[in-house]
Amino acid sequence: MDHTERATVDRPAFTEAELRAIHDAVLRTSTDAPGFWFGDFGPDLDSHRFRRLMIDLSEGLGRVAATVSGRRLGYQWVGRFDHRHSSMFHRDNAAARSVLLLGYEPTTVDSTVAVADYTRYAEDEGITLVDYFGGEEADNVAANDERLAPYATELAPFPNDSYRLLVLNNSKSFAEPSFGVFHRGRVQASDGAADRVINSIMLTVGDDDPFEPDADEILDFIATDQVAR
Repeated sequence: MDHTERATVDRPAFTEAELRAIHDAVLRTSTDAPGFWFGDFGPDLDSHRFRRLMIDLSEGLGRVAATVSGRRLGYQWVGRFDHRHSSMFHRDNAAARSVLLLGYEPTTVDSTVAVADYTRYAEDEGITLVDYFGGEEADNVAANDERLAPYATELAPFPNDSYRLLVLNNSKSFAEPSFGVFHRGRVQASDGAADRVINSIMLTVGDDDPFEPDADEILDFIATDQVAR
């Protein structure tokens, strides 16, 4: 399976082969893998089923990670928000080893999303991540977007009438290889009233943390109609 695919709506849960392919693409051990996976699920879904799919994928990746590397995945957060502003290339502020799932719902707001492999850029330049980020552990924004242009992948097509899921290696560590990537959203046009809803799950990658999410919080994430604004 490619790291970008068109998925079918009435599909069963992710197969073990699909989970392993997504795991290897995202939780990579070298820059030979992309560091992300993107799936377009089309328009014929609904928000609750989409969020259930995101949870199924999160838990499936946890099982694969435990088998492949002995590391566990745990939830750092789940949430939904309305985001109608452009961003620079960045990683979300999270654990040093983390995986970010971004689920984009259908909207009338036109936007584009891209991923940039800053780890491979630093590798090709022969510099450490300490050098790239100027020694700042808290710095999560690209030092220079233009330099990352050859390392950027535009998610195209990115139809705004589809349910779309982006899974990213959100890691960044000065202490050990982490193989993270940046992401960036650009809003092309907004009428000021329409929502651009993104469902967000952050998973932490650890050696000892059990994969035991708070059941009530997960059920609320799937069932709620509320969106943070």
